[in-house]
Amino acid sequence: MLNALLLLLIVAGLAAQDVTKKSYSKHCPDGALGFAALSTLAALLFFTLTGLGSFSFSPAFLPYSAAFASAYSLSVLFSLLAIREGPLSLSALLVSYSLLIPTFYGLIAWNEPFDALFGIGLLLLLISLLLIRKEGKGEEKRITPRWVIYIAVAFVGNGACSTVQKAEQMRFDGLYKNEFMMVALAMSFAVLFVSALAKEGRTFLAHARKGALQYLLCGTANGAVNLFVLMLSLRMAASVMFPIISAGGILASSLLSVTVYKEKLSRTQWLGVMLGVFAIVALNL
Repeated sequence: MLNALLLLLIVAGLAAQDVTKKSYSKHCPDGALGFAALSTLAALLFFTLTGLGSFSFSPAFLPYSAAFASAYSLSVLFSLLAIREGPLSLSALLVSYSLLIPTFYGLIAWNEPFDALFGIGLLLLLISLLLIRKEGKGEEKRITPRWVIYIAVAFVGNGACSTVQKAEQMRFDGLYKNEFMMVALAMSFAVLFVSALAKEGRTFLAHARKGALQYLLCGTANGAVNLFVLMLSLRMAASVMFPIISAGGILASSLLSVTVYKEKLSRTQWLGVMLGVFAIVALNL
Protein backbone atom coordinates (compact mmCIF):
# COMPACT_ATOMS: atom_id res chain seq x y z
CA MET A 1 0.00 0.00 0.00
CA LEU A 2 2.80 2.41 0.88
CA ASN A 3 4.60 1.60 -2.38
CA ALA A 4 1.50 2.49 -4.40
CA LEU A 5 1.08 5.73 -2.46
CA LEU A 6 4.71 6.72 -3.04
CA LEU A 7 4.38 5.95 -6.76
CA LEU A 8 1.28 8.13 -7.02
CA LEU A 9 3.01 10.96 -5.16
CA ILE A 10 6.07 10.74 -7.42
CA VAL A 11 3.96 10.81 -10.61
CA ALA A 12 1.92 13.70 -9.20
CA GLY A 13 5.15 15.54 -8.35
CA LEU A 14 6.52 15.10 -11.87
CA ALA A 15 3.28 16.37 -13.41
CA ALA A 16 3.16 19.26 -10.92
CA GLN A 17 6.59 20.46 -12.05
CA ASP A 18 5.51 20.52 -15.71
CA VAL A 19 2.19 22.20 -14.95
CA THR A 20 3.70 24.90 -12.75
CA LYS A 21 6.29 25.66 -15.43
CA LYS A 22 3.51 25.98 -18.00
CA SER A 23 1.46 28.14 -15.65
CA TYR A 24 4.41 30.42 -14.94
CA SER A 25 5.20 30.81 -18.63
CA LYS A 26 1.63 32.01 -19.20
CA HIS A 27 1.65 34.48 -16.29
CA CYS A 28 5.20 35.74 -16.83
CA PRO A 29 6.40 35.80 -20.44
CA ASP A 30 9.89 36.68 -19.14
CA GLY A 31 11.85 35.81 -16.03
CA ALA A 32 12.95 32.26 -16.85
CA LEU A 33 16.22 32.62 -14.95
CA GLY A 34 14.41 33.99 -11.91
CA PHE A 35 11.99 31.05 -11.91
CA ALA A 36 14.85 28.58 -12.28
CA ALA A 37 16.76 30.18 -9.38
CA LEU A 38 13.82 30.42 -6.98
CA SER A 39 12.42 26.96 -7.74
CA THR A 40 15.93 25.59 -7.08
CA LEU A 41 15.98 27.46 -3.76
CA ALA A 42 12.62 25.90 -2.85
CA ALA A 43 14.01 22.43 -3.64
CA LEU A 44 17.09 23.18 -1.53
CA LEU A 45 14.95 24.29 1.42
CA PHE A 46 12.88 21.13 1.10
CA PHE A 47 15.98 18.92 1.26
CA THR A 48 17.38 20.95 4.16
CA LEU A 49 14.17 20.70 6.21
CA THR A 50 13.67 16.99 5.54
CA GLY A 51 17.32 16.26 6.34
CA LEU A 52 16.53 17.00 10.00
CA GLY A 53 19.83 18.83 10.48
CA SER A 54 22.08 15.87 9.66
CA PHE A 55 25.01 16.70 7.39
CA SER A 56 28.15 14.67 6.83
CA PHE A 57 30.62 16.53 4.64
CA SER A 58 33.43 15.14 2.51
CA PRO A 59 35.43 17.16 -0.04
CA ALA A 60 35.46 14.07 -2.25
CA PHE A 61 31.83 14.53 -3.35
CA LEU A 62 32.26 18.21 -4.30
CA PRO A 63 33.20 17.51 -7.95
CA TYR A 64 30.05 15.41 -8.28
CA SER A 65 27.95 18.17 -6.73
CA ALA A 66 29.48 20.74 -9.10
CA ALA A 67 28.78 18.53 -12.13
CA PHE A 68 25.22 17.90 -10.98
CA ALA A 69 24.67 21.61 -10.32
CA SER A 70 25.71 22.47 -13.88
CA ALA A 71 23.45 19.83 -15.40
CA TYR A 72 20.55 20.68 -13.08
CA SER A 73 20.75 24.39 -13.93
CA LEU A 74 20.52 23.63 -17.64
CA SER A 75 17.69 21.16 -17.12
CA VAL A 76 15.44 23.38 -15.00
CA LEU A 77 16.00 26.49 -17.14
CA PHE A 78 15.68 24.98 -20.60
CA SER A 79 12.79 22.67 -19.73
CA LEU A 80 10.87 25.81 -18.72
CA LEU A 81 11.82 27.51 -21.99
CA ALA A 82 10.77 24.42 -23.97
CA ILE A 83 7.40 24.19 -22.21
CA ARG A 84 6.87 27.90 -22.85
CA GLU A 85 7.75 27.58 -26.54
CA GLY A 86 6.04 24.29 -27.46
CA PRO A 87 3.57 21.59 -26.39
CA LEU A 88 3.71 20.49 -22.75
CA SER A 89 3.03 16.83 -23.59
CA LEU A 90 5.81 16.53 -26.16
CA SER A 91 8.24 18.49 -24.00
CA ALA A 92 7.65 16.13 -21.07
CA LEU A 93 8.02 13.11 -23.35
CA LEU A 94 11.30 14.18 -24.90
CA VAL A 95 12.86 15.20 -21.59
CA SER A 96 11.98 11.70 -20.35
CA TYR A 97 14.00 10.28 -23.24
CA SER A 98 17.10 11.68 -21.51
CA LEU A 99 17.40 8.38 -19.64
CA LEU A 100 19.27 7.26 -22.74
CA ILE A 101 22.28 9.25 -21.55
CA PRO A 102 22.89 7.31 -18.29
CA THR A 103 21.90 4.10 -20.10
CA PHE A 104 24.50 4.50 -22.84
CA TYR A 105 27.05 5.74 -20.31
CA GLY A 106 26.42 2.60 -18.29
CA LEU A 107 26.97 0.42 -21.35
CA ILE A 108 30.29 2.12 -22.09
CA ALA A 109 31.75 3.01 -18.69
CA TRP A 110 30.16 0.48 -16.34
CA ASN A 111 29.96 -2.53 -18.68
CA GLU A 112 26.21 -2.88 -18.19
CA PRO A 113 24.52 -5.47 -20.48
CA PHE A 114 22.79 -4.68 -23.77
CA ASP A 115 19.68 -6.89 -24.09
CA ALA A 116 16.78 -7.37 -26.49
CA LEU A 117 14.42 -5.13 -24.50
CA PHE A 118 16.87 -2.25 -24.77
CA GLY A 119 17.04 -2.73 -28.52
CA ILE A 120 13.23 -2.79 -28.79
CA GLY A 121 12.94 0.31 -26.63
CA LEU A 122 15.49 2.15 -28.73
CA LEU A 123 13.63 1.25 -31.94
CA LEU A 124 10.29 2.39 -30.49
CA LEU A 125 11.91 5.62 -29.36
CA LEU A 126 13.24 6.38 -32.84
CA ILE A 127 9.81 5.70 -34.39
CA SER A 128 8.22 7.92 -31.73
CA LEU A 129 10.58 10.76 -32.63
CA LEU A 130 9.54 10.52 -36.28
CA LEU A 131 5.83 10.48 -35.45
CA ILE A 132 5.74 13.44 -33.06
CA ARG A 133 7.21 15.67 -35.78
CA LYS A 134 3.99 15.27 -37.81
CA GLU A 135 1.67 18.16 -36.96
CA GLY A 136 -1.91 18.35 -38.20
CA LYS A 137 -2.68 20.30 -41.35
CA GLY A 138 -3.84 23.86 -40.75
CA GLU A 139 -2.78 23.82 -37.08
CA GLU A 140 -0.40 26.27 -35.47
CA LYS A 141 3.16 25.05 -35.82
CA ARG A 142 4.43 24.35 -32.31
CA ILE A 143 7.59 22.40 -33.19
CA THR A 144 9.94 25.25 -34.01
CA PRO A 145 13.74 25.34 -34.33
CA ARG A 146 13.89 27.28 -31.04
CA TRP A 147 11.83 24.60 -29.26
CA VAL A 148 14.13 21.89 -30.65
CA ILE A 149 17.17 23.73 -29.24
CA TYR A 150 15.53 24.19 -25.83
CA ILE A 151 14.51 20.53 -25.69
CA ALA A 152 17.98 19.38 -26.75
CA VAL A 153 19.65 21.31 -23.92
CA ALA A 154 17.04 20.16 -21.36
CA PHE A 155 17.53 16.59 -22.62
CA VAL A 156 21.30 16.74 -22.08
CA GLY A 157 20.97 18.46 -18.70
CA ASN A 158 18.38 16.04 -17.34
CA GLY A 159 20.27 13.00 -18.59
CA ALA A 160 23.53 14.28 -17.12
CA CYS A 161 21.79 14.75 -13.75
CA SER A 162 20.85 11.06 -13.63
CA THR A 163 24.31 10.00 -14.78
CA VAL A 164 26.11 12.08 -12.13
CA GLN A 165 23.73 10.90 -9.40
CA LYS A 166 24.39 7.26 -10.23
CA ALA A 167 28.14 7.83 -10.51
CA GLU A 168 28.20 9.52 -7.09
CA GLN A 169 26.25 6.69 -5.46
CA MET A 170 28.54 4.09 -7.02
CA ARG A 171 31.67 6.01 -5.97
CA PHE A 172 30.58 6.36 -2.32
CA ASP A 173 28.58 3.14 -1.98
CA GLY A 174 25.29 4.93 -1.28
CA LEU A 175 26.68 7.52 1.15
CA TYR A 176 26.18 11.32 1.13
CA LYS A 177 22.83 11.20 -0.73
CA ASN A 178 21.27 14.23 0.94
CA GLU A 179 24.56 16.06 1.41
CA PHE A 180 25.45 15.66 -2.26
CA MET A 181 22.05 17.04 -3.30
CA MET A 182 22.08 19.92 -0.83
CA VAL A 183 25.50 21.16 -1.93
CA ALA A 184 24.62 20.72 -5.61
CA LEU A 185 21.34 22.64 -5.27
CA ALA A 186 23.10 25.40 -3.33
CA MET A 187 25.67 25.72 -6.13
CA SER A 188 22.94 25.74 -8.77
CA PHE A 189 20.92 28.37 -6.93
CA ALA A 190 23.96 30.64 -6.54
CA VAL A 191 24.75 30.54 -10.28
CA LEU A 192 21.13 30.95 -11.38
CA PHE A 193 20.44 33.74 -8.87
CA VAL A 194 23.45 35.82 -9.93
CA SER A 195 22.56 35.21 -13.58
CA ALA A 196 18.94 36.24 -12.98
CA LEU A 197 19.96 39.48 -11.24
CA ALA A 198 22.37 40.32 -14.07
CA LYS A 199 19.92 39.43 -16.85
CA GLU A 200 16.56 40.50 -15.45
CA GLY A 201 17.57 43.39 -13.24
CA ARG A 202 14.65 45.27 -11.73
CA THR A 203 12.07 42.90 -13.22
CA PHE A 204 13.44 40.04 -11.09
CA LEU A 205 11.48 41.04 -7.97
CA ALA A 206 8.32 41.68 -9.96
CA HIS A 207 8.48 38.24 -11.52
CA ALA A 208 9.37 36.71 -8.15
CA ARG A 209 6.21 38.14 -6.59
CA LYS A 210 3.97 37.31 -9.54
CA GLY A 211 5.18 33.73 -9.92
CA ALA A 212 5.72 32.91 -6.24
CA LEU A 213 3.11 30.15 -6.11
CA GLN A 214 4.44 28.47 -9.24
CA TYR A 215 8.12 28.35 -8.31
CA LEU A 216 7.41 27.34 -4.73
CA LEU A 217 5.22 24.45 -5.89
CA CYS A 218 7.69 23.45 -8.62
CA GLY A 219 10.70 23.44 -6.32
CA THR A 220 8.88 21.65 -3.51
CA ALA A 221 7.58 19.04 -5.96
CA ASN A 222 11.11 18.52 -7.26
CA GLY A 223 12.46 17.99 -3.75
CA ALA A 224 9.58 15.67 -2.85
CA VAL A 225 10.07 13.54 -5.99
CA ASN A 226 13.76 13.06 -5.21
CA LEU A 227 12.98 12.18 -1.58
CA PHE A 228 10.19 9.73 -2.44
CA VAL A 229 12.31 8.05 -5.13
CA LEU A 230 15.02 7.58 -2.52
CA MET A 231 12.48 6.05 -0.10
CA LEU A 232 10.94 3.81 -2.75
CA SER A 233 14.30 2.59 -4.05
CA LEU A 234 14.76 0.78 -0.73
CA ARG A 235 11.38 -0.98 -1.09
CA MET A 236 11.00 -1.72 -4.82
CA ALA A 237 13.20 -3.02 -7.63
CA ALA A 238 14.45 -0.32 -9.99
CA SER A 239 13.28 -2.39 -12.99
CA VAL A 240 9.70 -2.06 -11.71
CA MET A 241 9.83 1.40 -10.18
CA PHE A 242 11.32 3.48 -12.99
CA PRO A 243 9.07 2.23 -15.82
CA ILE A 244 5.97 3.04 -13.76
CA ILE A 245 7.30 6.46 -12.77
CA SER A 246 8.42 7.41 -16.27
CA ALA A 247 5.29 6.22 -18.05
CA GLY A 248 2.99 7.66 -15.38
CA GLY A 249 4.68 11.06 -15.53
CA ILE A 250 4.40 11.24 -19.33
CA LEU A 251 0.73 10.22 -19.36
CA ALA A 252 -0.18 12.62 -16.55
CA SER A 253 1.51 15.57 -18.25
CA SER A 254 -0.09 14.69 -21.59
CA LEU A 255 -3.58 14.49 -20.11
CA LEU A 256 -3.12 17.77 -18.27
CA SER A 257 -1.86 19.49 -21.40
CA VAL A 258 -5.06 18.50 -23.21
CA THR A 259 -7.60 19.03 -20.42
CA VAL A 260 -6.17 22.09 -18.65
CA TYR A 261 -4.23 23.93 -21.36
CA LYS A 262 -6.31 22.75 -24.35
CA GLU A 263 -3.25 21.80 -26.36
CA LYS A 264 -3.96 19.88 -29.56
CA LEU A 265 -1.88 17.04 -30.89
CA SER A 266 -2.46 15.28 -34.18
CA ARG A 267 -3.38 11.59 -34.19
CA THR A 268 0.09 10.79 -35.45
CA GLN A 269 1.63 12.72 -32.55
CA TRP A 270 -0.59 10.90 -30.04
CA LEU A 271 0.61 7.62 -31.52
CA GLY A 272 4.15 8.90 -31.09
CA VAL A 273 3.45 9.70 -27.43
CA MET A 274 2.05 6.22 -26.78
CA LEU A 275 5.00 4.55 -28.51
CA GLY A 276 7.25 6.80 -26.45
CA VAL A 277 5.66 5.49 -23.25
CA PHE A 278 6.29 1.88 -24.34
CA ALA A 279 9.85 2.84 -25.29
CA ILE A 280 10.50 4.32 -21.85
CA VAL A 281 9.16 1.18 -20.17
CA ALA A 282 11.27 -1.14 -22.38
CA LEU A 283 14.44 0.92 -21.81
CA ASN A 284 13.93 0.81 -18.03
CA LEU A 285 13.21 -2.90 -17.72
